[in-house]
This record gives sequence, structure tokens and C-alpha cells, in this order.
Amino acid sequence: MMTGTYYSASAEQQLSEAQRVLDTHVTSSATGRCVECDMLGPCWMRENAVVIFSRTIRLPTRQPGASQPELINARRIPVARFPLAS
Repeated sequence: MMTGTYYSASAEQQLSEAQRVLDTHVTSSATGRCVECDMLGPCWMRENAVVIFSRTIRLPTRQPGASQPELINARRIPVARFPLAS
């Protein structure tokens, strides 16, 4: 019984750390480099964090704008609403 509890806590800790890495090691839209370690992205730390999420079949939390799209003059375009065909 304790093994399952220990594993669960360990898995949650790994996911928490992987999320922190994903939040900080973001590939810039403007330069293609990691904003944290300045390696050509995605860097190895981000790739390792992605593997942890893929093995647990869970999705990380996204942070919109983290890749700094404004540096390449990207902007949000409003979605056109078309009437439904009758």
C-alpha cells in the first residue's frame, strides 16, 4: 500500500517540476532560442519535461504569450462569425 502512495507523490512532484521547466524554458517565436538557457530550441530540458507529461498521459498547463509572439509582430485576429447555412 505505501508503495502506491509513495509513487503517486513522486509522480506529482515530477509533473510539478516538469511544468516549471515548461513554463521557464520556452522557445521564442522571434529567435527560435530558449528564453531561459539561450540554446536553439526547444532545448533538452524542455524536451525532457515533455517526455514526462507524455508518459503520464497528462497535458501541461499552457501560458498564452509565453513564446513572445509580439517580437515578430504577431497579433490576435478576431474570429469572423459567419451565419450558419440554412
